[in-house]
Amino acid sequence: MKRRLHTTISDEASRIIEKYIAEYGRVNNLIEEALAVFDRYRSGMSEAACKLVEIMEEANLVAFNAKTIELVVSGEIEKALCDNELEILIRKQYNRPISEISLLEAIEGVRECLITTRKATKVNLKIADSGYYLLVTSNLGQNTDLILCEALRRFFEKNYNVKVTFEVFPQGYSLFVRDKEPDFNISGNRKVETVPKP
Repeated sequence: MKRRLHTTISDEASRIIEKYIAEYGRVNNLIEEALAVFDRYRSGMSEAACKLVEIMEEANLVAFNAKTIELVVSGEIEKALCDNELEILIRKQYNRPISEISLLEAIEGVRECLITTRKATKVNLKIADSGYYLLVTSNLGQNTDLILCEALRRFFEKNYNVKVTFEVFPQGYSLFVRDKEPDFNISGNRKVETVPKP
C-alpha cells in the first residue's frame, strides 16, 4: 500500500535528490531507499555491513544478481559460477584471496551478504561439532530460495573441502555445511595399495 506524502524540503535535501534522481528514476524510489539505509544505520548495522554496502555500490554488485539467477535457471551453472559475485564480495570484504579466508569467515561473510542485499530478512548461525547450520528467513519465494541455496552450495563446495545440504521451506531455508567425510570406497572393492617406507 502506498501513502501520499506532501512536504517541503531544504535546498540541501533538494540538491541530494537531484544528485541521485537519475539513478532511481522517481523521487519516491529514492526516498524509500534512503529511509531503508537510514533505518539500517540507526538500528546498529555493523561497520562491516556498511563497508559491504559501499563495496557493492562501488562495484555495482549484488550477491546474486538477475544475470546469475538467469544462467542458473537456464542450466548454465558453470558459466554463472565462474564469475560469481558472491566470491568477489567475500574476497573484497576480507581483502584477501578466498584461499586465505577460513570457512567460518566465509560463512559469516555470506550471512552478512544475505542480510545486506536483502536476500534474507534474518539469518541465524549455529556452530556445532558436526558443522555450521544456517537458518534463513526469506520472503523471496521458494523458487528463488532454491536457486540461492544451489549457488551457496556450489560456492562452498568449490572453495572449501565441505559437503553442503539444504532444505527449502515456504518462509526460507536451512543450510548445513560440514566437512567432507573421507571416501574410503569400501563397497567399491577398489584395491588399496600401500607403499612401504624406505
